[in-house]
Amino acid sequence: MTDILAVQSPLTLKLALFVGAFLVAAASALVRPSIAAKLLASIEASPGVMHATAAVTAFAGGGLLVAHFDFTSITAALVTLTAIWWAVEGLGLLAIGHALKIASPQSVRLYALTNIPALIIGVFLIIAGVFGQLEPTP
Repeated sequence: MTDILAVQSPLTLKLALFVGAFLVAAASALVRPSIAAKLLASIEASPGVMHATAAVTAFAGGGLLVAHFDFTSITAALVTLTAIWWAVEGLGLLAIGHALKIASPQSVRLYALTNIPALIIGVFLIIAGVFGQLEPTP
């Protein structure tokens, strides 16, 4: 099992812990449709909140990509793919978020379901960040 947690960069281990903790904290609440519905309704009702949320998400994803674009291990790939996900989601919401009906019952259900993989990825990244090891350099 330690091979699955081996990475080439110490930055990957630090980011895995940070990104994993964020995913677990956010997704643990958002997997519940009752909480997701209130969040999405408040974002949809306020274009300013939508824009600010989208900007922060895009900036966080883009910033992570500048610092970490690495697919050399499962952990590194999950950190990078999460950054890509955040960048695309944020930029998409900046561009068309005002036109989306994100608080519909179908959207709420889908949003809650998509947070299940985020929760699982977050737990894996926390484990990798805590127990992961650097691969020996040749």
